[in-house]
Amino acid sequence: MYKAVVFDFDGTIIDTEKHLFEIINKHLIQHNLQEISLDFYRQSIGGAATELHSYLEAQIGMNDKEKIYLEHNETSVTLPIVDAMHQLMEYCKKRHIPMAVATSSYREDIQPTFDNLGLSEYIDVIVGREDVESIKPNPDPYLTAVQRLNYNPANCLAIEDSVNGATAAVTAGLDVIVNTNHMTELQDFSHIAYTGKDLSADEIIALCFEADRS
Repeated sequence: MYKAVVFDFDGTIIDTEKHLFEIINKHLIQHNLQEISLDFYRQSIGGAATELHSYLEAQIGMNDKEKIYLEHNETSVTLPIVDAMHQLMEYCKKRHIPMAVATSSYREDIQPTFDNLGLSEYIDVIVGREDVESIKPNPDPYLTAVQRLNYNPANCLAIEDSVNGATAAVTAGLDVIVNTNHMTELQDFSHIAYTGKDLSADEIIALCFEADRS
């Protein structure tokens, strides 16, 4: 049985990816510009999104790009927790299994949503972009999270939705469950040694917490 769980945030605990994609295109339309494609957006998920940021800055400028992310952060507070993740958190809480969040976003950006969802009831540690030298797909967010939980990576389970995130978790030495969403379901996970993919909460619990791992 795993002793701790480290969740990705965007696209895993809440479906912020579709939300951001729609806001970006809304702003581009307001500037009489062509919408970005799903394929282009999907390439940015789970990491620094450097190409996406550069594209938006070139098209609408730094200030208007920041307005997109400000609106995204302000409106994400209304998004619900993904059901499977909520059920898994309840299970872990009842069994005193510590939980963390390892995200490529800034902590200050996700904190309002985190607070609105009452995630402090479940999550003991948040590791954000400002806490590490390198973000996903580099392993730093996960290594920092398990260090703060005071567990060996081999004893921790990661929950991710993207190739970049799953790569970071595996490289850090964690087993990973990949639960995709509409924005990440077409990503190529064939090179990821994941433990399970697109599982329900009951399936994750049975596989990772109630099966004999000896």
